[in-house]
Amino acid sequence: MKRCLLLLVIFYAFIFSQEIGARYLIITHDSFYDAIQPLAEWKHRMGLRTKVVRLSQIGSSMSAIKAYVDSAYDTWQIPPEFLLLVGAPSYIPFYIYSSYCYSDNYYTNMDSDIYNEILSGRLTVHNITEAQTVVNKILLYEKTPDLTDSLWFINACLIVNEDYYTYPPPPYGDDSIYWSDIRHAKGLMLAHEYNTIDTLSDLLGNNASDVINSVNQGRAFVLYRGCGTNNWSPPFAVEPNQTQNGTKLPIVLSLTCGTIGTGSSSAAAERWLLTGAPYLPRGGAGYFATTTSGMGIAHLRSAVSKGFFNALFVQGKQTFGEACEAGRQNVYALYGSTSEYRGFTTLGDPAMNIWTAIPKPLEVFHDSLLSLSDDSLEISVYSQDAPIESALVCVLLDTVVYEYGYTNSNGAIVFNLDSLVQGYMHITVTAHNKIPYLDSIPVGLTNVEETTQVTTVHLYHAEISPNPFRYTTKIRYLTFDSRYLIEKPTLRIHDVGGRTVRYLDLEPSIQNLESAVIWDGTDDAGCKLPAGVYFLRFPGSTTTTPMVLLR
Repeated sequence: MKRCLLLLVIFYAFIFSQEIGARYLIITHDSFYDAIQPLAEWKHRMGLRTKVVRLSQIGSSMSAIKAYVDSAYDTWQIPPEFLLLVGAPSYIPFYIYSSYCYSDNYYTNMDSDIYNEILSGRLTVHNITEAQTVVNKILLYEKTPDLTDSLWFINACLIVNEDYYTYPPPPYGDDSIYWSDIRHAKGLMLAHEYNTIDTLSDLLGNNASDVINSVNQGRAFVLYRGCGTNNWSPPFAVEPNQTQNGTKLPIVLSLTCGTIGTGSSSAAAERWLLTGAPYLPRGGAGYFATTTSGMGIAHLRSAVSKGFFNALFVQGKQTFGEACEAGRQNVYALYGSTSEYRGFTTLGDPAMNIWTAIPKPLEVFHDSLLSLSDDSLEISVYSQDAPIESALVCVLLDTVVYEYGYTNSNGAIVFNLDSLVQGYMHITVTAHNKIPYLDSIPVGLTNVEETTQVTTVHLYHAEISPNPFRYTTKIRYLTFDSRYLIEKPTLRIHDVGGRTVRYLDLEPSIQNLESAVIWDGTDDAGCKLPAGVYFLRFPGSTTTTPMVLLR
């Protein structure tokens, strides 16, 4: 085995000798390659250079996958920071450290210690529909957050399932440990001006129906502490497919015994991530749980819980993967538990930005066009009239320009450019608890005589409300000065097959003036379209925004 692994590492090192690399590596079973593309495109555009590889390209065994990741980390000019495995364990196997500890740590521990040098996540999907569903939920959560009732971003549901252990004292007095975790999370949330924090417990007479009702109202986090294997123990044995929370998608922490499926089927509680359909989001956008089980280990899961929430609310970590890793590191630092460190698994996108406050819009300032002779592009980022430091800014022009960086204390960043070609420079800005900004500005089109094409309407912010919708939805947008448009620009709406089903004319406006267009769920012939996911694309943009039509 070691000899085969060494040969694979040498083989991949040779292949990668000219590889630029990627900050975000996605390894997918071939069946899910097409389904993962929208997420890969979004991550790449936001500044996480992304590479997607199929198992048929690298091999499907654990040793082959491990060898590929090792060589990528050791030889790529840009080594991976995040790894996403797309497929249930029957498609991409867990490494088995013991009879009860299944883990992805095998793929991401790059040296002789236990720690993950790469932050991993896994989409434990079993079919194309599940893959499309999970990808859509991640994009709805991070790229187009639901702002129809923004208080849900500062609401939470915290659950204690009492074991009625009052003696002996910790670490075996589990109930007191559970309540300590709930109070810890609640205290941090209240300090960050959270609005509604439901505290549900067996002793208070709550049950699974109360969890469903809470989530359906919109909750940013769901934390479960108590017994359970496969699912949470009664009276909190929730069926996630009963949720009807739409695009108000929480992060679910299942801090109990194994509620992740380790074979060909998912565990019941794991359905928080998998439930729904591409046209019917529900459940959660991310799920954090362990594959391990045991007795008298409530204190270990307590360390994971406190490490996770400290990372978000005290240490200022921003991504799902960072928060999960902080939980793992805390249990290992306090108790030296290798099984708990390895067993806790991030189900979802490890690079997904976690909302810990109501998202605010960004105000981004830059040139409205570039000439072929321009050698730089300066971008300034503000929110509520204050400069935003450490905003991630990415500029992309076909295959010619791909640059990213972070704004300074004045909210500014300058990109030095060369070899520009005619086309559109796509600008994406993301920042902690800020609504993503996407724009596309023309390059080499300095006056209207140079082209017969329609100049794009450049978005400073687009908002769809409501989403999902049954009858009509309003698409709001801001534009720069569009006096030089040759004709009225058009927004296109596509179905999941890529077919354009509706063209909507956009009204040109002066800079930073809001305009809006209404869509009633019909095609150009006025016929009602079936329920499903539709995608809107603004002129000049390479990205799409999903909308969910209900019937």
